[in-house]
Amino acid sequence: MAGETKLYEILSLFSSKQNTSVIQYNEFYDYLKRYAQHHIESQPNLLPYITSTAESLNKDLLKLIEQKKVFIINPDTDKKAIVVTAFLIDFYYKRYREIENNLSIPYPVVQDLPRQVPDEVYEKQTVTDLIYKSFNNELSDTNNLYALIFTRELPMLLYPSSLPLNNLVDISINKIRFMLRKDEYHDYFLKKLRSSNPGKELSVKNFFSQIITRPSETLDSLKTSSDAFYLWNQLCFFIRQDYEKIKDLTVEHVSILQAIQITETAITYFKTKFQQDQQRLTALKNLELILGKPPYFFNNDSIARFVDSRGVPLLGQYSEQDLNEWLHEASTSLENKDLPKLLVFKLETEQRFFILKTRVIPLIVRLASESREHIAQAIVKDWFKKLKAYEAVPAIKDQKAFEELLEQIVKNTSPVLYALLTANFLPLVHYETRSTQNPVSDKINLFVNGKRISYSELLMLNRHELHTDAKIMLPFWHSIPFFSWLIGLFLKKPSPKKTKQPKEIQKPEDEKQDKEPSRKEELKKNALEIEKKLVPADSTLEKELSRALNEWNRILNTQAREDLTEDVNALIRDYFRKVLRSLKSHSFTKDRVENLAKTLVNTPALQKIQNKKELETYIQLYILQIVKKN
Repeated sequence: MAGETKLYEILSLFSSKQNTSVIQYNEFYDYLKRYAQHHIESQPNLLPYITSTAESLNKDLLKLIEQKKVFIINPDTDKKAIVVTAFLIDFYYKRYREIENNLSIPYPVVQDLPRQVPDEVYEKQTVTDLIYKSFNNELSDTNNLYALIFTRELPMLLYPSSLPLNNLVDISINKIRFMLRKDEYHDYFLKKLRSSNPGKELSVKNFFSQIITRPSETLDSLKTSSDAFYLWNQLCFFIRQDYEKIKDLTVEHVSILQAIQITETAITYFKTKFQQDQQRLTALKNLELILGKPPYFFNNDSIARFVDSRGVPLLGQYSEQDLNEWLHEASTSLENKDLPKLLVFKLETEQRFFILKTRVIPLIVRLASESREHIAQAIVKDWFKKLKAYEAVPAIKDQKAFEELLEQIVKNTSPVLYALLTANFLPLVHYETRSTQNPVSDKINLFVNGKRISYSELLMLNRHELHTDAKIMLPFWHSIPFFSWLIGLFLKKPSPKKTKQPKEIQKPEDEKQDKEPSRKEELKKNALEIEKKLVPADSTLEKELSRALNEWNRILNTQAREDLTEDVNALIRDYFRKVLRSLKSHSFTKDRVENLAKTLVNTPALQKIQNKKELETYIQLYILQIVKKN
């Protein structure tokens, strides 16, 4: 490999000295031997070109021929010669640099090559293929000479890959500009553009002015402006349409037509790329919007299945690489030294989920509200069984044991809530939410004096109330101390064998079901009486409820307002549903409703709501509404 590389350098040097791409084999043979002898001390790897010049030269030439870096012509004659591709690439690169300084110079074409040079020295590519591959970085070889194939029988253009494609496009645009600066062309094509775009005369004038007077902005505008695509396409079409009518094309005409086709192809590429970029950006914005919607937490698989409002998958509008880069950027980039906008948390199963920073607190509130009822029911049911069996229940008497019980239940039944409550980022999220005066911070205060509130406060569960609920379900003798002690002394477990008289057993249940409707009717009747006392005669419960809502919930942001209202309503429903289980119809009075509302207002979850009096009124009215609709 080192041998042919060095030989290629020497060939390039010799052809440059000779100022030709075609060098005689015999002349180069002699030059190579002299070169090797002169540089042997500094370059010992040249020794083979001294001891066995012909053999080493032919061996390395064959390798270069395979790489299409050199070509042999007239191999079996005295005129044997070597064609050096590097010279041609460098020669036409310099030609394009000359064109940049003098736009009247035509493009180099295949016909300009020396006659001895074989066609294999260049690689044929259509203008479209080369432009798309080059802009997409799909052309890895920077030492190649391309022949660009045009439509409409235009001569093939020679393009060295060492010249950046942006330069070729820029030269093409400048050739068009050079032509438009001539008075006869300037006024003619400006008039055609204006007549084709009625009502857009100012846009056309600015577009034309940019082409003529601000050439440095032209290529950038092509890459970023949708208006420029349309006007450039029209201009190129008008020029090509007029030039193709010419029967005897001059070199200048051909050069303009070549420039038009290169520019049109570049415009098409930039337009497609611009549309794809806009689609990708829109899809990424939709991605962030969906991340902000329930259920708020998503894993990689669910994110990959996101769809837009039309039901079209987002993955496809952006690539998998775009998605991974966005997720990485959103979850690692700090904003003003704050947490990233996208956070990552893990469950006990090591499953990863993403959640927007702004949705952490709302999700905790929602999950806590959803979990509260079934956790309370599970605890009451468990305590009832244990109390009935006269088993000791530490969580009933000890608050610490009660908190540990709640933590274990949350860990088992709501792993996402547990993961969020134990996440390292939660204190910072809470701090940032409160420091920015986000309305979410008014819903719940998760930290007091730097410590997270207990599970009982978060879930609004009181061990004494749960104990009372469990005791209510026990047989009556458990409420008589002497009998309770005596039975507990001898009775280990209630007998499950008594299955006699199923009809008699069923009868109390039937009576209970019969009594349930009458209890509901009594509650509704009492609710109507309380409503008459709380609601003015010229108003309705719904109107007063709406008025009270507007007085305590004054958040301007519609979404935040609705979220807070729903959270408060959920708290009221959960709390009253628990009270309703033991509520007697005769005790459902105005005073009882006021006491329930006052108790609920003083819970930690509602401490941040400022308008306490209005909120208390709202809770009273909302309880009446629940009873009426129950």
